Amino acid sequence: MRDVGRKSWLLNTFKGQSCPCGESELVCLEWYPNHKKISSLTLRHGIVTKERELAEQLILKSKAVCHNCASKIDNGLAPFVL
Repeated sequence: MRDVGRKSWLLNTFKGQSCPCGESELVCLEWYPNHKKISSLTLRHGIVTKERELAEQLILKSKAVCHNCASKIDNGLAPFVL
């Protein structure tokens, strides 16, 4: 059950954010291109450790995009997003 607080913290980082395509549902967004690293730091190590500070730094270097647009970017289909 401790993961609930960690997941909630990560989801809350998207408040007020939206993808350039217009998607703003929190569960559909990710921090591109660092989302996997941010998730790992947050969910594995918790939110009250030095890893959280690293996760916050990575968030500042990332852009909120939806999963669909992230996939398009990775495949060279959405250069307009970034």
